[in-house]
Amino acid sequence: MIFPDIVLVRYGEIALKDKWTRQNWEKILAGNISFNIRSEGIKAKISRKEGRIFIHTSDPQAGKIASRVFGVVSISPAQSVNPDLSEISKSAVSIASNIKPSSFAIRPRRSGGTLASEEIGRIVGEAVRNATCSSVDLDNPDLEIFVEARRDKAYIFTEIIKGMGGLPVGSQGKMLTLISGGIDSPVAAWMMMKRGCPISLLHFNAQPYADSQMQSKRSAEILVKWMSGRKINFIQVPISKGIEKIATHYPRATCILCRRLMYRIATEIIRSEGALGIVTGYSLGQVASQTTENIVAEQSGINAPIYHPLIGMDKTEIVELARKIGTYEVTEKTKSCIAVPHKPMTKANVDKILEIDEELGLKDMSKALALEAIHTKIG
Repeated sequence: MIFPDIVLVRYGEIALKDKWTRQNWEKILAGNISFNIRSEGIKAKISRKEGRIFIHTSDPQAGKIASRVFGVVSISPAQSVNPDLSEISKSAVSIASNIKPSSFAIRPRRSGGTLASEEIGRIVGEAVRNATCSSVDLDNPDLEIFVEARRDKAYIFTEIIKGMGGLPVGSQGKMLTLISGGIDSPVAAWMMMKRGCPISLLHFNAQPYADSQMQSKRSAEILVKWMSGRKINFIQVPISKGIEKIATHYPRATCILCRRLMYRIATEIIRSEGALGIVTGYSLGQVASQTTENIVAEQSGINAPIYHPLIGMDKTEIVELARKIGTYEVTEKTKSCIAVPHKPMTKANVDKILEIDEELGLKDMSKALALEAIHTKIG
């Protein structure tokens, strides 16, 4: 058994950045960890030093909370002792004596201290073996005791708990995610958050063709829990008049033209949101509208970058992530839009779609509809 007084927090990609970027992103990550821990009523001090973030607390929940913060690769609840071989040995013996393993291994790591890894492994291992009569097994031990020796402290721990990985939210620019109420779009939003992007959510109210306002808003309420204290702007825009006009004149191209209208509206809203891109839940070939030809036709001439973080994932992978995030149960029974044609166009001609776009006046329509946007802060 280990009685931790500190949690070691490891990050990955941040360490590869230049000094200024690394320090800036470390501060963002430390702030995000601090917020999440404090929001659960846990008192803890956060510090940063030599490639690690430290959570000074004995509360066992702190590490679990930190492991769910984007940017954290792994965490370890640890005992901190003076960087002295006798102190390290005493702590390791105490841990092994409580657990009573038949075999063990010492996993030493020197990080700027004066103690050599080989010396730690040899002396601490001998102390544990003498005290417990356990055998040393470096390949498949019952117990691993990790020792991270630094200049001012040594940290002893027995587990490395995997974190969420990615980049800390706030280290990248904001994104505007189109959220439909289905399974895919909340996952796409979450994926961009994992890459450090705060998000706003744009939902198109398509009643009576589709009614997924409740599912979209509930997904927003779940997603905001991953934002480390940042609010989500949930935006609703009525789009049924546009759908009706499109479906009346070009029924087979309804999905493609409707999507172009959505993108045009998004480009109007993106400016006021201070967002730097539009995000969709597209997965290549998953439905008829999401073919390579249709995606090109939908996006041609749209004056904003469009990201599809799920583009190479299959439905099973997306559903697994939705369950992990917590949005699956909210979105799994969302009904499909009834404006979808019986035989939708799957290989759209770009020039023809652009011609129809102009004929129907989608650009002017998008500007008018964007003015009807309703903004709600969530979180």
